[in-house]
Amino acid sequence: MKILIVILSLLLINLQYHFWIGKGSYQEYNSLKKMIEQQQQKNAVLKIRNDALVAEVADLKSGLEAIEERARLELGMIKRGEVFYQIVE
Repeated sequence: MKILIVILSLLLINLQYHFWIGKGSYQEYNSLKKMIEQQQQKNAVLKIRNDALVAEVADLKSGLEAIEERARLELGMIKRGEVFYQIVE
């Protein structure tokens, strides 16, 4: 009877060890859960950025207005007949 109690006690201790500390433990589960949440937040930010880029690409493919806007902002281009004023502060 005492041997059975000792064996069951050792088995219980072993199970508790694996549950709290070992591989696949509760601690590891919480850590992985937190990492998943962080990655999902990063993915959401990147999805917003990707959606904006997709919209910009579609706009560039379909209309000249977006191309003209980029040329004005990034290259400093102006149309014929326009007057360019540069304000120096």
